[in-house]
Amino acid sequence: MGEILGSNKNPLTREQVIEAATECLEHFGVAKTSMIDVARKLGVTRQTIHRLFETRTILLEAVAEVRIQAAAKKLVSMFATHDDIEETLVHGTLQSLAVGRSDKLLYEIQQQADHGVDQYMFRGSPMIQQLMLDIWSPVLDRARAEGRIRDGIDNDKIVQWVRNVHAMINMRSDYSEAQQIEMLRDFFVPSIVR
Repeated sequence: MGEILGSNKNPLTREQVIEAATECLEHFGVAKTSMIDVARKLGVTRQTIHRLFETRTILLEAVAEVRIQAAAKKLVSMFATHDDIEETLVHGTLQSLAVGRSDKLLYEIQQQADHGVDQYMFRGSPMIQQLMLDIWSPVLDRARAEGRIRDGIDNDKIVQWVRNVHAMINMRSDYSEAQQIEMLRDFFVPSIVR
């Protein structure tokens, strides 16, 4: 359970603030939602919200983490269907991006938030790194056991590369799906697969 603030009659948790922020973001949009909106939704002062989330950026990161956790659950079952490491690196990457984009709020946070949130989503946090390891490790471990992964690169490093590739593809909105697949096959797959 998160930190509790407020009066004894109305304790306030991080989870409640994240839920209220999510509702405000969905209603007003990312660009127009302020800390004051979230405070009003909860019937507390802006200062109370700031005690739990020092800045709006930190609150947006917390909302994004919750959404990323939900997306990760979907991806774990999708990745379980992949057998071939090369196809997983290509189509798993595209599936990951599609799942992220299908969450309209998560996508809007990424697209409209300030540079700090955008960097956070791709740079990640220990939690995001672990979620991605949970998604990718079963496939990578299987490929490693088959001798398909290049020597000297562990799962942690591969997942960092996956995040970088996600960022690159997201920046290249002019790439068609065919161009994305070609880039992944020609550039990304050879950096990992032997």
